[in-house]
Amino acid sequence: MARIRNLRDDRWYVELNAVAFYGETEFEERILQHAQEVFPYHFVFPLKRDVANAAGTVTKRPDLALIRKDLVEWAVVEVEIQKHPLKHVLDQTRVFLDGDYNAPALADYVKKQLGRHCHRTVSLKRLRQLFGSKAPTVLVVVDTHDAEWEQKLNQTGVGLCVFEVYKNASGQFVYRTFGQYPVVAVQEAQCRVSMANVLEVVGEFQFTKVRKNSLVEVEFDQQKTRWVLFEDAGRQYLRLAGTSSPLSPTETYGLFKDKTDRYFFKRS
Repeated sequence: MARIRNLRDDRWYVELNAVAFYGETEFEERILQHAQEVFPYHFVFPLKRDVANAAGTVTKRPDLALIRKDLVEWAVVEVEIQKHPLKHVLDQTRVFLDGDYNAPALADYVKKQLGRHCHRTVSLKRLRQLFGSKAPTVLVVVDTHDAEWEQKLNQTGVGLCVFEVYKNASGQFVYRTFGQYPVVAVQEAQCRVSMANVLEVVGEFQFTKVRKNSLVEVEFDQQKTRWVLFEDAGRQYLRLAGTSSPLSPTETYGLFKDKTDRYFFKRS
């Protein structure tokens, strides 16, 4: 039984699925309640509208949609309980990946949803342009991490996001999120291995609120890594603050910073 300690109130919280039953609808409501914290760069709203596959032979209905606040990308979200069969999830997402979304009709529907759930007014022209020119990213949000789910979904081009719910004995809740949540980068740079556990940051990259020779946290593959930022001969380097790096010396990586000054490594 998984549990975590909340340092703010110094209390233990137990994973909700170990002490209570809840369904997909309740789980989806919890995600929507915290949508702005979980998806800070997106408008989030229910997408209860059938999507047909490219052949028109199968229809499936997603749960949520995300639209980036600058209206340049969007995503379709399937909310799932990990106890459900993986085949069901793959069948759903396979339709969403090559679905016929009918851009004009979808734009009409989404305009109403944005007003109702996000209190935003967006023109039909911009929505039709977005849906007609960009295919959606497909994401699955699940209550418990499962390595097989992640592997199988990633193989098809679907991202896996984990939203864990924890509860204490007084009925208070906390949440833990990790996985392939969408990030809007405001800076990016290539990194290359300089020596063992040392990366050179290639090109211009500004570390905000991080002084030289101090620690910076960089997220990679669902974990936080800690590095010492230093300069040498006018170049910036990151040296691992530890003994074992999760980064492979035979691969290359991109370094990204988002609008909230969080840092991320991604394989490039």
